Amino acid sequence: MFKLATLLLCCWVSLSAGRLTVSGRDFYYNGQKVFLSGVNIAWNSYGYDFGNGQYAANSKATLESWLTKIDANGGNSVRMWLHVDGANTPAFDSNGYVTGPDNTGTMISDMRSFLDFAQSKNLMVVFVLWNGAVRPKDNALNLLYDDSKLQTYIDNALKPMVSALGNHPALAAWEIMNEPEGLVLNNQYNSNACFDTTPLKDTGAGFAYTNIPMQNILKFVNWQADAVKQVNSACLVTVGSWSEHAQTDSKAQSRNYYKDSCLTGAGNRNSGKLDFYQMHTYSNKDATGNQNWNPDAPFKVTGSSYGLDKPLVVGEFASVCSERNDIGNMFQYVYDNGYQGAWSWHYLEQGDCTDSQEAQNFGMARIKDQNGNAGAVTFPL
Repeated sequence: MFKLATLLLCCWVSLSAGRLTVSGRDFYYNGQKVFLSGVNIAWNSYGYDFGNGQYAANSKATLESWLTKIDANGGNSVRMWLHVDGANTPAFDSNGYVTGPDNTGTMISDMRSFLDFAQSKNLMVVFVLWNGAVRPKDNALNLLYDDSKLQTYIDNALKPMVSALGNHPALAAWEIMNEPEGLVLNNQYNSNACFDTTPLKDTGAGFAYTNIPMQNILKFVNWQADAVKQVNSACLVTVGSWSEHAQTDSKAQSRNYYKDSCLTGAGNRNSGKLDFYQMHTYSNKDATGNQNWNPDAPFKVTGSSYGLDKPLVVGEFASVCSERNDIGNMFQYVYDNGYQGAWSWHYLEQGDCTDSQEAQNFGMARIKDQNGNAGAVTFPL
């Protein structure tokens, strides 16, 4: 009996070691409750960091120098974008069907190199497959309309990536899409509440002017999430929503479009669900030029107020687009108020609403030694 119990314990340790997991509304790594703290990198070369020889030629040195700085300032995780708009990867044939992760065969080895270096710095990586904040290239856009083309992406690109990298200790999660609400057809009534976007009227959703029905977006997420789970059921999956409006049923002008029933109802693939939620939040400028949070934005309420049954990460924020909040206080607020992670925007330091690397380093450093109710920030991989 003792030998059997020992064997079972060894097997459990082997299966659970070296991986980010979820239990209830919390994250764990190797059995230790943890809080995800870090930054959005989110790219060095937009859509061209990985695949087709781009990593070694253009991005490796810069990205590794950034990972070194993030580690030195107490970060434990980064959010890194992959295909983005589909211009560089995956590989498409002349008819728009996907033939592989990339054309020259370096995509997976590029990603593995990035993960290996991240692990050496005790950093976990969330790989973001697609970007919905801007209109994708036509081949990528067609994946949201043509099921047969989407299936070729799943079979020939996504599944090989997950199969090769899914057990890497530095892989935190696969994010199906950044801000899919940018693409959505807003204020469109549907008798199915999951596909009805009238709750998003006047919220700013649809800002990429692509007018894709919500049902298509949810199927897109469901099928890819299911594919990840088919290959490696232990891998975590998420989606980064542009606002709280799309990931809660408990606030005004909001609906949780990514709850299990909406995703499986859209795509009919039962394993295609999220393991944790992720909201982005930036202040709005009023007529006088003052910056104001939405009343229900993460920095105005507690994480538990959203009524979610999974961990919730504040996946994008910046002190330069806040109510003049100190970035150290922002990291501390997320840690103290019922959220399970904080990733500032963004380490490239370009564009609107981006904090400097110096500011983001200060924010991470503020909470790097904490190990309270939200979990440990510093832990080994």
